[in-house]
Amino acid sequence: MSKEPKPQPFRINVDAETHDWITQRLQSARIVPDAKQPDGKEWADGVPGAVIHDLVAYWKHKYNWRNVEERLNSTYKMFTLDIPEGDELIKLHFVHHRSERADAIPLLFLHGWPGNFTEVEHLLGLTNPEDPKQQAFHIIAPSLPGFVFSSSPKASEFSVPRIGSVCNQLMLKLGYTKYIGQGGDWGSFVLRAMALSFPETCIGIHLNMLTAPSPSPLTHPFAYLRLLFGDFTADQKKRIQRSHWWLTDEWGYSEIQGTKPQTMAYGLTDSPVGMLSWLLDKMKPLVDPSYVWDPEIVITWTMLYLLSGSSWHARIYKYGATMLPAHLDNKVISDKVAFGASCFPYDVGYVPIWWAKATLAKNVVFWKEHSKGGHFAATESPEALQEDIREFVANLSGETRRSLGA
Repeated sequence: MSKEPKPQPFRINVDAETHDWITQRLQSARIVPDAKQPDGKEWADGVPGAVIHDLVAYWKHKYNWRNVEERLNSTYKMFTLDIPEGDELIKLHFVHHRSERADAIPLLFLHGWPGNFTEVEHLLGLTNPEDPKQQAFHIIAPSLPGFVFSSSPKASEFSVPRIGSVCNQLMLKLGYTKYIGQGGDWGSFVLRAMALSFPETCIGIHLNMLTAPSPSPLTHPFAYLRLLFGDFTADQKKRIQRSHWWLTDEWGYSEIQGTKPQTMAYGLTDSPVGMLSWLLDKMKPLVDPSYVWDPEIVITWTMLYLLSGSSWHARIYKYGATMLPAHLDNKVISDKVAFGASCFPYDVGYVPIWWAKATLAKNVVFWKEHSKGGHFAATESPEALQEDIREFVANLSGETRRSLGA
């Protein structure tokens, strides 16, 4: 009988050839001249040339990958584990920080695009909070299949539910028979799929990006009437309008990646500046206007996508996004799974709580609408997100908390 594979320690160690190639491509990069834009419209055609010029200069003269590499290795306890999924075998890369507390709760953190596993950094303190009365957590943060250091599926149609199956298997193989999840962007969709497919193990999910199908006049007539007559507060209308703006004015990247992901991947993974501008074009408008991206973070995220050597950062939009309606719509998360939401005003996925209760989840135990923050909650608003996670857990039933080990 073959032994169950064990997690293998992982350290980032980019070989000299790859590092030199990125450096050479950066040194020889040509930045296309930008057209002059009216004041306030500098980003109308994409990332302004001046912004790219400054970031490339920073990358050339101030950024030191080897220092960043060492910092990442010292910050995160990383592992890989082979996980079978159907006829696929995914070597999944993940962060795993176990708490010393006996009552710690397993928390699965899932990233999206253009994010990555490093978004979990500010949540790592949840493993051993300074206040002994605060809930402690075991933190598990995988790189989605095909992202960063996780291997890529061989088949093209590797759907969101299959990604969820990989993540569920990871938790079980680590000994967490029941756990909760937190995520935004693609992480939110994967967790919803997990809540639908594995309600006995994934017994609570907290999301910071929400989409939901419209209420039906047959199954939820009151919610349908509220939607029909536009029963929204001024703030809710603003949040919904932002979601519509994103889909009408900023959705081009998804259409491109969702039709020809392999073609996109050739250009992006072969060009450090190309990848930098592609990611930043969506990082900038997704955050609260008061938030300023640190160039170290922007370049490090770019490096991680370059190092993946994979097309799955784009491919997920073709074989994930197009299948989402079939996998998630008209499938309400059962009352077996506790549901919580943190809604940040500059995110681009939002529905009011009454809408969510009709078509998203039956057991909503936590809901908070913040006045500040955007799409990357774990990076932009880590204190608020930590507090929301704690409150979400505090609202779980006693039976659910006990089953999690609290």
